[in-house]
Parts: sequence; structure tokens; C-alpha cells
Amino acid sequence: MKKGKLVVLSAPSGTGKTTICKELLERNKKWKFSISATTRPKREDEIDGKDYVFMDIKKFESNERFGEFLEWEWVHGNRYGTPIVPIEEALDKGQIMLMDIDVKGGMSVIEEFPDDCISIFIEPPGNDINEKISILWDRIKARNCESDEAINKRLLRFKEEMNYKNLYQHTF
Repeated sequence: MKKGKLVVLSAPSGTGKTTICKELLERNKKWKFSISATTRPKREDEIDGKDYVFMDIKKFESNERFGEFLEWEWVHGNRYGTPIVPIEEALDKGQIMLMDIDVKGGMSVIEEFPDDCISIFIEPPGNDINEKISILWDRIKARNCESDEAINKRLLRFKEEMNYKNLYQHTF
């Protein structure tokens, strides 16, 4: 049986990863989606177990301690992790698993499964760094679920995240 593939999609916050993933899954009905675990609060339009597995910090730390995450990161003051069992099952069954994941988490997956990944970095629109940040600010603000302080916190990571783009196989 042919081994599966992991499609690792990463981008700075507000770039459109979730929208792109939804479209890819709509066009590729057989693909699986890696559902990340997080300690952040659920947004109004999100479904537990479909968009994320929402858990409190104690549960997250328990999963981390028992090696249930392939990788985990602190992102914007919350923890995010990738459960390892669905990844291994998809690879063993010859399936394609799409991963919507931050850049550091993406690098961890790529390092763990170098021969099984197709890595894609999505760069935000804009002609220069200031325009890109302005566009991302507007997009995150339009979600209407975070304070200006929280948005600023997200955008502080922008330059660091952009440093990873050349480590991905494909950049768009």
C-alpha cells in the first residue's frame, strides 16, 4: 500500500489559512483534516471537534506529558498541539492529511516526517511589510473576536513567521 502524505499549510495569522484549507477540502473530498487541540476560547462560529479540539490547560498538559501530541507550541498566549494518532493513521492508510498549522509547528512536522510532507507557506498580500501588517490587522479586526491588544500580540510574531517561508517547499 502506498504511504500517505501530509500537506503542511502555514502562514502568519490573518493570511487566510483556514479559508484556503476549507476550499482544498471541498475540492478534495478524500483528504483528511488534522484537527489541532487548543487552550484558546472557542470563537462563535467554531465547532468543537471539527475546527479544533478545545481543552483546558490541565487536559492539554496531560496530553503533552503522555506524548499524545506530535508537536505543540505557545501561540498568541494559548497552546496549540497536533494529535499524533490521526497523523500516523493517515500515513499508514495511504491518505492525504491537510494540516493548518503555525510556522513553528509546521517545521516540527516537516522535521519529524521529512519524506511524507508537502510544505506550503502562504504569504499575506501587500507590497511591503507595512502594507502586509496593515492588511492582516484589518482582517483580524474584522473577525470581531479579539481586542486591539490581542491583535497587536498576534502581529508581533509576523516578522519572525516570515523568516520561515524559505524553509517551506512552496511559497504563494
